Amino acid sequence: MEDFIFKKVDFKDSATMEQIYRLRFEVYCWECGFLKEEDYPDRRDSDEYDVQSVHFAALDSEGAVIATLRMILPGALPLPIQTHCHDIHLPPNDSLYGEISRLVISRRLRRRKDDHLYYGPQVTDEVVITDHAEYLRRARPMAFGLYREMYRESKARGITHWFSLMEKGLWLLLAIHGFKFSCIGEEVDVYGPVKPYRGNVSEIEVEVRKKFPKFFSYFMQTS
Repeated sequence: MEDFIFKKVDFKDSATMEQIYRLRFEVYCWECGFLKEEDYPDRRDSDEYDVQSVHFAALDSEGAVIATLRMILPGALPLPIQTHCHDIHLPPNDSLYGEISRLVISRRLRRRKDDHLYYGPQVTDEVVITDHAEYLRRARPMAFGLYREMYRESKARGITHWFSLMEKGLWLLLAIHGFKFSCIGEEVDVYGPVKPYRGNVSEIEVEVRKKFPKFFSYFMQTS
């Protein structure tokens, strides 16, 4: 992970945002088939939520964006989870939550045959990690570098809850590292089958610190 730079991206940084849009298109269209190429002649995936979001990116040694994530904040538009799911109850203070969205990782980083979309093996309910080396291989995928930046931004803003529409593979990858999100609704089709989840930031902190102290220290690192 030391080979990459993880950072918050200023939305006004048009050059980096352009790389983010193009990477999202490559993954969602060419790799996953969620988007129709003919609907995106400029080969970039951007939407109205981008201006309402905090963006994060992983850059390689040449400054190229190779992974990205955004956290949508309350604003003029209702969060996607509100639009796609019924009876979702959000915290009353609109400054205390955000929705995790658009986690994508470049295909060239997923070189092992068992690497999944989130730069780690496709996990199952039966996964139990006992070997330390195996733990480290799973515990520091690219996704967690981005989550670390999002966590820091959330703490700085006083955000207490994360919401997300997640596929099962990502939910399990997070859960086996102490990032427990509670399912709060039925499955919906949003770029594939996903379910709505809610995570309490403070409870996640306690869980990770208690069960995975080395992983928690990684999140606390300042450089």
